[in-house]
Amino acid sequence: MGTSKGYLPPTGYLWPDVKRDVTKMVRDNFSPSSVDRAISSFAKALNSSGGSRSNAGRAIQSSGKALSFIDSVRKYGFTETLDRLGLSHLKNETPENVRSGLLKYFSDSGNEFYDNISTQSMNELMRELFKGINDVNEYEDVLKTLDTGDFIREFIIKFIQNCFFSNFTEKLLSLFDTLDRYEVAEKNVKTHIRNTIEKKYSIKKIQDIDWNGQEGNKIINVTYKRALEILSAWSEVND
Repeated sequence: MGTSKGYLPPTGYLWPDVKRDVTKMVRDNFSPSSVDRAISSFAKALNSSGGSRSNAGRAIQSSGKALSFIDSVRKYGFTETLDRLGLSHLKNETPENVRSGLLKYFSDSGNEFYDNISTQSMNELMRELFKGINDVNEYEDVLKTLDTGDFIREFIIKFIQNCFFSNFTEKLLSLFDTLDRYEVAEKNVKTHIRNTIEKKYSIKKIQDIDWNGQEGNKIINVTYKRALEILSAWSEVND
């Protein structure tokens, strides 16, 4: 818990409203309405404030490297893809070391606030995807059957969840007398973000594209922006 390295408190005219709504959410004991309001205010602020919007948008583009890797595995297989991308040193490693090596390759080299959140989100996603793998050869089976649209949406969900808690962990902890209450808050907020996006964001079939180019970046950023718009909708309707 705590804030990531490179953190600067968010600024912009909408952020004071978010802080008030987060406090109200705690005081209302996480009623559905108060959680909805806090998350929608947060999403609106994240999508509107200059620095946060541009830095977050840039950070999520690092997921294009992972998507490009997945496409390559579909075409050439896992082992040949490692050779093609200069990762042949991972071929004889343990599954855990392969996962760590891929995460390092997928992650941007930046060390700013949203870069760290992007890396954290990719790490969580990869742990879920490769859970239970005991043989490196199983990586190919997982990646070949992975739906690209599902992967992007899941990464975006985790990124937004982690953005919220990277910004508000210290605020929330200051409002609780026990760690158990923080864990309840974390579960409520993450569940709301996930359920709202999964319910309202339909995944379209994505054809082969260059994930390291402008077209790939556009799809990733459109998905991110659409997810924030979905989360923002409640406050816009009820303001």
